[in-house]
Amino acid sequence: MDSGIEVDFLMLADRAEVVNGKLYALGAAWDRIGVSDFAKPTPLSIAVGVLVPWTATNQPHVLTLSLRDADGQPVDFRIEANFVTGRPPFLNGEVQRVLLAIPVTSVVLPGPGNYVLAAAIDGAEMKVTRFGASAAQPAPPPPAPPAPPAPPP
Repeated sequence: MDSGIEVDFLMLADRAEVVNGKLYALGAAWDRIGVSDFAKPTPLSIAVGVLVPWTATNQPHVLTLSLRDADGQPVDFRIEANFVTGRPPFLNGEVQRVLLAIPVTSVVLPGPGNYVLAAAIDGAEMKVTRFGASAAQPAPPPPAPPAPPAPPP
């Protein structure tokens, strides 16, 4: 049965949070990331907007986020979030946008390459975003301090 719910957007960010119904994101909408050590978790945030029609409110729903590599093989990463959107009387019949910002500190990317982050609602995949990961370039060394002035003759 089609509930009419849709994923409006799915975005990667350096940091994201939702406060008072607004999404705040820093370093958002990237599609490339430099990873300093593929053996360690890569911190990132996921921002999701879900459109919930009036007929799908007051019902439990499950958002599932999963990651796979460019060959479609799953990466060891999965998040499930349960949500229910209410029916405020002043929004009679309107679609509501549910905003979610999920900080992720546990994803270990297997190595350089391309990845697909997928968002599903109630088991139906609805949106994907693709990104590439490569080894981060080390920061250049700081410039040498200027030479002291020569003493007067």
